[in-house]
Amino acid sequence: MPTTPPRAPRAPIDALADIAGLEVRPREVLARHSTFRIGGPAEWFALVKTAAALGRLLAVVRELDVPFLILGLGSNILFPDDGLPGVVARLGGDFGRLEIAGTRVTAGAALSLPQVARNLAARGLVGLEALAGFPSTVGGAVYMNAGCYGTEIRDVLASAALVDPDGRQRRVTADELEPGYRETNLRDTGTIVVEAVFELRRGDAAAALARIDELNRKRWQSLPAGVANAGSIFRNPPGDYAGRLVDACGLKGTARGAARISARHGNVIVNEGGARAGDVLALMLEMRRAVRERFAVELVPEVVLAGELGHRWRAAA
Repeated sequence: MPTTPPRAPRAPIDALADIAGLEVRPREVLARHSTFRIGGPAEWFALVKTAAALGRLLAVVRELDVPFLILGLGSNILFPDDGLPGVVARLGGDFGRLEIAGTRVTAGAALSLPQVARNLAARGLVGLEALAGFPSTVGGAVYMNAGCYGTEIRDVLASAALVDPDGRQRRVTADELEPGYRETNLRDTGTIVVEAVFELRRGDAAAALARIDELNRKRWQSLPAGVANAGSIFRNPPGDYAGRLVDACGLKGTARGAARISARHGNVIVNEGGARAGDVLALMLEMRRAVRERFAVELVPEVVLAGELGHRWRAAA
């Protein structure tokens, strides 16, 4: 009796193309999506425009066992020179909504945190001014408990809506995220922040906008201007500053290829044009080694080392 041969599984790109509300681009160069301007192509790059599309995308990723990375503004990530396999996704569309009800603000995860902070300050809603220079999406800021000038996201966060890798949706309070210095309990879980609810307070709009401008001037005075970078490379160790330790080791200005430790800030690596991820990683390893040997302090990356870069960093420990 003849049998029907088993149907070959669909290619991931075919499965992704079937999802409404998902825009998929193959071989998208990731350097375009990173403030470092470094990185090869993503196998598939997906712009997710609806909650339904996100649910379907996660189901396909699980079903086909495809590597998956969710991306914010790309301001604190280093992509490998060879790119990444699987799907790199960014939220957009419905995830860019902003709703204001009194002093309570609901912000979609795709929104730019600096733009949200300035928008709200102009309306006399204050509490986010210190974070108006922090280059992150709302979702990324919640995920890592972004902080700057004495303010952290947890100070104004009432709750966050999450989607787990299995597609389960849930809402948590700020305390349930167990926020710490530049991290929450979402780290390395694959859980996606899709919405944040902030509880702000009424204040003077002109004064809030003036404070934003003052803090942004202070921020940019300490950072290299006009050159690609990802901000702070390492977290500050307890009671000290990573930049001070690197500077004390005499490493400011050290270069590998077109990557250089900024002469202006010891905790920033700049791409002077054409730098490769391997160049940046080599500098990071040298910074870690020098600080460890001189101060017995272990520097911990603040920048996300995507794909094989993370494996190389850990293997060199």
